[in-house]
Amino acid sequence: MKLHPILPALGLIIALALPAQAVYVNPQGTGQVLLFPYYSVNGSQSTLISVVNTKSTAKIARIRFREGYNARQVVDLNLVLGPNDTWTATVFALQQADGATILTRDGSCTSPDKPSWTAPFPGGGYQQLFFPFAYDAHNTDSGPTAITRTREGYVEVIEMAELGGALAAAASGPQPLNCMPFQQMGSLSADLLPPGGGLQGNFAIVDVADGTLFGGAATAIEDFSLLSLFNDFGTPPTLAVAVSRGGEVDATIPSDGGYTTLTYSTADFPAFGGPNAISALLMADSVFGAMSREAGVGSHTEWVLTSPTKLFYTDDQLLGVALGGPGARAPFEKTFGEGGVAGSCVSYRVSGFDREGRAVDFATDPGPAGALPQHALCYATNVVHFSNLPDDGATPLLGSRLGSKVWNPTPATETANVRLQLGVRSGSAGRNILPAGLRGPALRGLPVIGFEAVRYINGNVSPGLLANYTMATPLRADVACVDAAGVAIDCPSQ
Repeated sequence: MKLHPILPALGLIIALALPAQAVYVNPQGTGQVLLFPYYSVNGSQSTLISVVNTKSTAKIARIRFREGYNARQVVDLNLVLGPNDTWTATVFALQQADGATILTRDGSCTSPDKPSWTAPFPGGGYQQLFFPFAYDAHNTDSGPTAITRTREGYVEVIEMAELGGALAAAASGPQPLNCMPFQQMGSLSADLLPPGGGLQGNFAIVDVADGTLFGGAATAIEDFSLLSLFNDFGTPPTLAVAVSRGGEVDATIPSDGGYTTLTYSTADFPAFGGPNAISALLMADSVFGAMSREAGVGSHTEWVLTSPTKLFYTDDQLLGVALGGPGARAPFEKTFGEGGVAGSCVSYRVSGFDREGRAVDFATDPGPAGALPQHALCYATNVVHFSNLPDDGATPLLGSRLGSKVWNPTPATETANVRLQLGVRSGSAGRNILPAGLRGPALRGLPVIGFEAVRYINGNVSPGLLANYTMATPLRADVACVDAAGVAIDCPSQ
């Protein structure tokens, strides 16, 4: 069992001596894939996103915004980055009843081209409304169908290719850039070279009215592909398309004293590739961090836990199963909407210790009939909140509608170190497991990324003034290797 932070993840040992062509989470924060755990426009919040090309070569990447219920795509675009270029955008909403909108004043080229977006933004820049098409009408999945479903979720960025020749020249030219070549290029272009990595990302969830900011870095995955992933057939790359050698994908994870390389077959998911390798990178047996709910200092703590690969295991459309029917793949248990439930829930077990090291228990409340289980991660993005608010209300800190409530500490305490043991089977001692692949052990738990957000309110700055102090820090996680029976074993170390 190995301890590691789930954001940005892994340890320095992996960067020192990696086998060739194995995906891994880069502790230095750069890679071919970036996973942003959360965006939100709830309340009066907006989310700032930046993607940095740290290399001296031009690149083209695919950016997807996925809503938080079932990870259905709500906006995607191709982004061209020149050498050492930085792209910035803001996700916002003007009204509470609106969906999210992306706004950028950045000069980098995109496809679709920015002039074709929804409308120019007053004061300069371009905006694009988020779309409900992937979850409404004939794409319903038992979740909400209103545009407000787009107000929170997560973001993925996948580098498709480095650029050479005329395309590199177009991406590196004087401003304003000529973006026409990027609207017309084809996948056979000799100017599309294999991805080279070096992307780095940051996010900040800002509430100007409240004076709060929660920021962090994207999880970066390196060695995702050795071939150009750009194509002009309407099938851009996903997290299920990783580097493959003869139908095999390797993943390197931390283990006691070093690292372990696991090998998976893409034939396990013939419809869309091999998500198991990326899931292996993100597997956590448990996550742990701090909880603070102190009335005297107005503190709140919430944990964001996102499963970027969950859709490949639980979405009926990707699995080719009937809506609401069985067919989920391990390590998840149910498809989204199975049994008429607007979610795909996996339970967790909560434990904690107060500042004196005394054990703290957290009991569930008797919820209303038909409510989702309380100690469970039911969505692609989940916000675990430590508060006694009603289950159907927005979380007190991030205003999330994807909340999972943890409260009723016994003995009563306002602060504690808390652990969530992930993938606990209800009424059973069994645990959720990512099955072993072609080589290497199985892994216990769930694939997650995330962070801990905390706010303190100071009402004594001076008469009539109030101050908010906020912080976002990585959660911690441990990795557990298991045998075919689910019994913990030492992870083989290399």
